[in-house]
Amino acid sequence: MASKKVLLLLGLAMANKTMDTREGEDVILKCRFNEHYSDREYSYYWAQQSPNKYDNVAIKGDTFNPNYKIDYRPNQGIYDLQIFNVSYARDNGRFECRIKQIGSDNAIYEDYYNLTVLTPPQPPLIFPGSETTATEDKKQELTCSSVGGSPDPTISWYREGSTTPLAANLIYGGSRDMQTTSTLTIIPRREDDGAKFTCVVWNRAMPESQRLETVTTLSVRCGHGSSLLQQRLN
Repeated sequence: MASKKVLLLLGLAMANKTMDTREGEDVILKCRFNEHYSDREYSYYWAQQSPNKYDNVAIKGDTFNPNYKIDYRPNQGIYDLQIFNVSYARDNGRFECRIKQIGSDNAIYEDYYNLTVLTPPQPPLIFPGSETTATEDKKQELTCSSVGGSPDPTISWYREGSTTPLAANLIYGGSRDMQTTSTLTIIPRREDDGAKFTCVVWNRAMPESQRLETVTTLSVRCGHGSSLLQQRLN
């Protein structure tokens, strides 16, 4: 049986809430209010906002998708939306519960929250690759990317032997179809020849103890082109 998750919405103009779910689950979004607004004087609706659309999904007791169902009892302060068989393509985004007085554009009750359909990210890739050739004292960028995560994954860089994350420029993809990237900029020194840098990826779809990792090894060349390791061997 599909599991059910519940988010209770109380009060006016609350801050955005985040609710996590997964493909195939059923979700109940409870919109509750203390005042009892007659359906003869007020209009009720649920709407959904995503990057490419803003649509009403229910007006009063009517829904516009067979996977949605409304528990419409305004005289008891209840206006709940149930979503069956959650899917990322249809349901990932921000949902809004609103009550308006008929004939007015002003909402007397409204609430918002974000429904995140969890998807784990793909294994990370490093550019230039598993081995990076750099020039001593010349700026070098290492870019790590991952596609497919919902929500966008975090990407962290570490130098071998250290548990402190390195400062890097993180750019979120914005959807599971886009890549999230983190670019680490370094100025290689002589002592950095052979150093290993690890890219670590994680999002909330993964167990807390799990991480996706990949490593690149730095080969530092001096100004005339040979690597410092080759110089030492010669």
